[in-house]
Amino acid sequence: MRDPEERQRHFVIRDKKDENYDQPAVRRRGLMREEEAEEREEREEKPRSPRARRTLREREMEEEEEARSLRGSRKRKIMKRADFDEEDDYEDEDDYERPRAPKIVRIFAWIALVVILFTCGYVATNYFFAWSDKQGGERIGNVYGSGAEVAETQQAAGQETGEAPSDARYNIYIPEGSSFQTRAIELKPGGTREDDMQKVLSMYIDSLKETKAMDPAVSVTNVFQSGEWLYVDLTAAFQSSIKKLGKEKATQALNGMLNTMRDNFPPVKKIKFYVNAKEITEKTPVDLTGAWTEGR
Repeated sequence: MRDPEERQRHFVIRDKKDENYDQPAVRRRGLMREEEAEEREEREEKPRSPRARRTLREREMEEEEEARSLRGSRKRKIMKRADFDEEDDYEDEDDYERPRAPKIVRIFAWIALVVILFTCGYVATNYFFAWSDKQGGERIGNVYGSGAEVAETQQAAGQETGEAPSDARYNIYIPEGSSFQTRAIELKPGGTREDDMQKVLSMYIDSLKETKAMDPAVSVTNVFQSGEWLYVDLTAAFQSSIKKLGKEKATQALNGMLNTMRDNFPPVKKIKFYVNAKEITEKTPVDLTGAWTEGR
């Protein structure tokens, strides 16, 4: 190993001026003093220009501007923190958000749920009423739980009376000259009131066919009642038959029909005639555009 004392050491001192050590020390001190004086002059501050004297209002405005700048910087910091927190929340929601089913699937799911609930409610109600019927108890009015109960009730009523249900009796008024001949008929009651009306009208028209006052093709197709009004729909042969009868015989035939319906099915007082479900527009030999209300 080399002796560290024998190693040459080189040190670099920046900004060091070369000095001539051959000169006397007095001269070197003078040079040093000159350098120090120059440095002092550079360090001395330049004289400042006198500041203008500000008014109280100017100082207050400066203080307000400084306060505003401080408040603005605080608000910006708070807003930055809030934005950062919201971004974190959104990131959390996106992380925990579950995928939703398509809209059409959700609609069918809701429909299926409603159907299931409705079916459960219907079945539960049916079982409840069946259970309450088995428990017995008084019924409110003429209420029956099934068709079998209705049949049993009718059979029991027939056994109590000992008679079969009788036919209904009606009177029809057949024109005979200037008056009417009363004829009694018996018919089995139909399902509705209109069915019975249609049967009685058909019997009346059949009686007119016997006297050849009506064409054999005349028939009643439909009957409907609304209060005092009775709406009767007939075939086209009805209108041609009325024309052949003339005014007097046609009036008598229509009055007999009105008397028959008025006496057997109150409160009927008016008959409106239709041909093939269309209103009659002709007024000869009798006016059938409106309701027929004469009679007797």
